[in-house]
Amino acid sequence: MWNAGLIGLLLVLLALTFWRPLRRIRGTLDLSHLASTGHAFLLVGYLFGTLVPEESLLAITGDIGPIVAFVGAWVGFAIGMRFDLRVLRTIPTHAFVVAFTPAFGAAVATGVATYGVLALAPDFDPSRAIGAALVIGGAAASSGPTLPAVIRSRLPGRRPRARAMLRMIEFSAGIDDVLTIVLAVLAFALFRVRVEAFGPESLLLAAVLGGFLLGFVAWLFLGGQAADDERLLFGLAMLAFIGGYAAWLQLAPASVAALSAMMLVNLPGDRGSLLISAVRRVERPALVILMVVIGMHAAGPLLWTAAPLFVLMTAVRFLAKHWAGQLVAGPVAGPMALSAPRGWALGLISQGNLGLLIALSLYQIQRDDPARTLLAAVAAASIANELIAPSALLQPLRAESAESPVDEVK
Repeated sequence: MWNAGLIGLLLVLLALTFWRPLRRIRGTLDLSHLASTGHAFLLVGYLFGTLVPEESLLAITGDIGPIVAFVGAWVGFAIGMRFDLRVLRTIPTHAFVVAFTPAFGAAVATGVATYGVLALAPDFDPSRAIGAALVIGGAAASSGPTLPAVIRSRLPGRRPRARAMLRMIEFSAGIDDVLTIVLAVLAFALFRVRVEAFGPESLLLAAVLGGFLLGFVAWLFLGGQAADDERLLFGLAMLAFIGGYAAWLQLAPASVAALSAMMLVNLPGDRGSLLISAVRRVERPALVILMVVIGMHAAGPLLWTAAPLFVLMTAVRFLAKHWAGQLVAGPVAGPMALSAPRGWALGLISQGNLGLLIALSLYQIQRDDPARTLLAAVAAASIANELIAPSALLQPLRAESAESPVDEVK
C-alpha cells in the first residue's frame, strides 16, 4: 500500500514540474526559490515519511533502489556534462585556484570535525567514521549555481563588476562538484562498512576506470548509422546500465555517472548531443524524485549526532567558505571577466544537490540509523543554507553595485 502511495505522490509531483506557472517561478529574495532548486520537495517527502511505519519505510527503500540508482545516475550525468575541457582549458589556472579554495576549505573543516564528532560515539568505527567524514566533506564542498545564475540574468548590463562577481560564483559552484565526486569515490570504494570479495583498490579502479569506460562505450553506441531516436534509446539504456553498475558495486551512482558524462562530452564529435539535450530537459523531474525520497528517509529515527552534523553543515561550512574565499580574493585575469572581491564566497552558501545524492546513496547501501542521521543532517542543512543564501549573496552584491540589490534583481 505504501509503495503505491509513494508512486502516486511522485507522479503528481512530476506532473507539477511540467505545469507552466510553476516552471516560471524564479524568485530569489523569498521562499519561492526553494521550488526552483527542488528543496521544497524535501519537505513533501518528509511529511510522507512521517506517515509510513518504520518497517514499511525500510521495505520501500529496497523496493525503490533501482529507481533511485537510475535517477541518481541521471542527475549525476547532468552534472558531469558541464566539464568540457575544450571550454575549461581557456580559463587561466589562477581562476581554478580561486574557485576551488572555498570548497577545499569547507571540505577539510567539516570533514575533520565530523570525524571528531563520530569519535565520541560509544560504537566508534574508524573506517566508517572516515567514510562519513568524506561524504560530509563532499556535501560541504558542493554549492548550487542556480541563485547567482538567475540574479546575473536579471542584472542590468551597466553593472559589469557585479556581473563579473556573479560569473565567478557560478563558475566556482560548477567546478566544485569535482571535489565532491572525488571524495564520494574515495568514501564508497575505500571505506566501506561491509566486507566485500573485492579489495578497496579494485573498487576504486572500478569506480574511476569503469565510469570513464562506460562513457566511452556510450560514445560508441551513439555513433554508426542509427537514426536519432535509436541513438537516444541507446544513450538512455547506457545511462540505466551505469546506474545499475554503480548500485551493484555499492558505489554512488551520481559520481560514476558524472565520470561517464565527463568522458562523453570530451570525446570527438557531437554524438551525445541528443542524449545531453534529453538529460537536461528531464533533470528537474528526476531531481524531484530524489528530493522526495531523501525527505522520506530522513523521517526515521535519528541519533544524537544529527545536531552537531547540522551545525557543521551550516555554521562551520559558512565560515570556512567565507574565510577561505577571503584568502584568494582579488582580481582574476582571463577572457571570462571573472572577479573575486572581498566576501565573494558568501555567494557559495547555497549547497546544491550532488552532496544530497551522495548521502542518499550511503543510506541506500547501509540502511541503518547512522546513515539515516547523516542524510537527515545534510538534508536539513541544505534547506537552511538555501534560506540563508539569498541574503548572504546580497552582501557582496551590494558592495559591487551602486544601486540597491533589491531594485537590481527585480
